[in-house]
Amino acid sequence: MSSSPQHFFHELDRELRKAPSFHLWAEIPLCRYRCHFCQFPILVTSSKPESAAATAHRWVDANIQEARAWVQAVPALRTTPVGEFCLFGGTPSVLPAEEIERLVTFYRETFVIDERTSLRAEGSPDSLTHDVLETMHKMGFTALTYGIQTLDDRLLEVANRRHTGEQALQVRAMAKQLGFTRVDADLVWGLPGQTVAGFLRDVDSMVEAEFSTVVATKLHLRSFHDVDSAIGNVSAAVWEDPRVRERLAQRGYRWPSVGQQLQMREAGVDRLAAAGYYEHPTTYFVRRDMGPQVWRSLNLDQDKQVPQVGIGLGAYSWCERAEANVVAAPAQYLDRVANDEIPLENVTSVSPEHCETRAVQMALSTCRPLLEEVHRSRFPDSSLLSGRWGEVFGSLADRGLARIDRKAGSVALTEAGTTLVEAIINTQLGG
Repeated sequence: MSSSPQHFFHELDRELRKAPSFHLWAEIPLCRYRCHFCQFPILVTSSKPESAAATAHRWVDANIQEARAWVQAVPALRTTPVGEFCLFGGTPSVLPAEEIERLVTFYRETFVIDERTSLRAEGSPDSLTHDVLETMHKMGFTALTYGIQTLDDRLLEVANRRHTGEQALQVRAMAKQLGFTRVDADLVWGLPGQTVAGFLRDVDSMVEAEFSTVVATKLHLRSFHDVDSAIGNVSAAVWEDPRVRERLAQRGYRWPSVGQQLQMREAGVDRLAAAGYYEHPTTYFVRRDMGPQVWRSLNLDQDKQVPQVGIGLGAYSWCERAEANVVAAPAQYLDRVANDEIPLENVTSVSPEHCETRAVQMALSTCRPLLEEVHRSRFPDSSLLSGRWGEVFGSLADRGLARIDRKAGSVALTEAGTTLVEAIINTQLGG
């Protein structure tokens, strides 16, 4: 149900006052180039150093100005501990070192970011230089995330990535040398020209390099606007155009069939499991000695699910009773921030029924057992083992997709259910 910004700020403030922590994003939408599959709201910076530096300064200014408006509208943001602070994008590693320092210093002075807070930064292999990594680590970042997508240089070039597979692995080595305690990276399956054997070689290389998390996701070609899965760019991704896809296939970059994509997923999961990785949440394969990423755990784990605040172009924020996203059009964003507004585009009020449904959906996406005791502590009049949820999980169990342990008071997905968890959430758990 559509709502007002004031309602969202009120609900967020109320929930933050009782929350043990929250997840905070600072999103800088700048990239040096746009990948052909990218659907996120980003801006490509100039290749001229002076122009790029001026753009970086402008967007750091805007992010800081928006953040100041947030703490005015939601006072509890100043007093609630930050569980994890994420510097995301875009590609924030394209920022000059002094801009990274200026932005992070502001957040440290404005929010409760202390020794208990995990600090995570995102980047790309071509911009995560030794100097940038050193600056980030000096500012307190110990967790690093970056997109690799594939280690095959031929496929990287087709996707308009401006780095090599070797560069991607070098970043991992540099981060370890500098003292980052966690380094996570993304792989994509289903790329044009990709084979099952090629994808598995990438998986093996990621395991050998000892990445903390291997995020293995399917290439999505449907627009975010069509599937409502994220805040999309104002212009379409190159590969969304079927004519472009056809030309790629004619050049010899055949699109993997559904069967080949399933083989990539299933064989990749087996390789990762054999190497000591497990899925938490779906598509995030974490080393057992590391555990899940802090921000994913804060967002999704059944016993957490704390509020999230995103600051920046196209950012998303949510709490138990409401959610909102910032505009994705750059000019509109800058104009509204200049007027000391929080430039929200959509604000939605969440009904009690949908609040419970979303909580179950998020918890199920972790691929961990759902506990009746935890569920009833949040929703006293509801049960996972009877009523509405009992029927849903009973049906899943009948099809071999879930296991119900009434003695332990838990519901868990089977191996097949874990593979199909996104489909289960979207088709069986809708609210």
